[in-house]
Amino acid sequence: MPVLQAQIQADRATRYLVQFCKHAAAMGSGGHSARMHMRREVEVAAEWSDTSGRVTFGPWGEATLTADGNSLTVRIDAGDEDGLTQIRDIIARDFERFSRRDPLAVAWQRLDSPDEAPVRDAVGMPSGKRRGFRRSHLQSAVLALAVVLVAAVHVGLAGSVLAESRWTGLAANFVVVLIAVKIALFAVARLRIRQRGAAKRP
Repeated sequence: MPVLQAQIQADRATRYLVQFCKHAAAMGSGGHSARMHMRREVEVAAEWSDTSGRVTFGPWGEATLTADGNSLTVRIDAGDEDGLTQIRDIIARDFERFSRRDPLAVAWQRLDSPDEAPVRDAVGMPSGKRRGFRRSHLQSAVLALAVVLVAAVHVGLAGSVLAESRWTGLAANFVVVLIAVKIALFAVARLRIRQRGAAKRP
């Protein structure tokens, strides 16, 4: 069950909570706002107090709001990804309109239910991580190919030089090895940096 949550800093958190819930109740009554925001088959119901509110968007899911001082927490629990997106977009548009004079910063964080795994793509790896995985491995493959090409070119040159002088050929081969080692170390260092960066992301 997909879940999103946002922690919003607002001087009048209670006011925004009540305003959103009242607006949702108006949408549920079938007014102009309901036609503007969403499909006709969605049923909206809202209940609230000064510190908490609950808005259901049937059959998409529900949003719960909690006001605590200057902080407003908004949580979306949806039945699927489409419902999650629809509810999130409605909330984002409403809060943007409510706070035109002093815009609110709304940053959503994905939460996973304890009994469910993260959203996965066809091969079973989390989608965001898989994109980074493919990109880093592609870069590693390109760097490895560069090592092979550089080594091949220098070995060819070294072979030509070796025909002229045995000592010069040995020196050329030594240079080839140094270049290959440097490129390989560079590739390994880049891969480790990317892996550490991916591990730090939530």
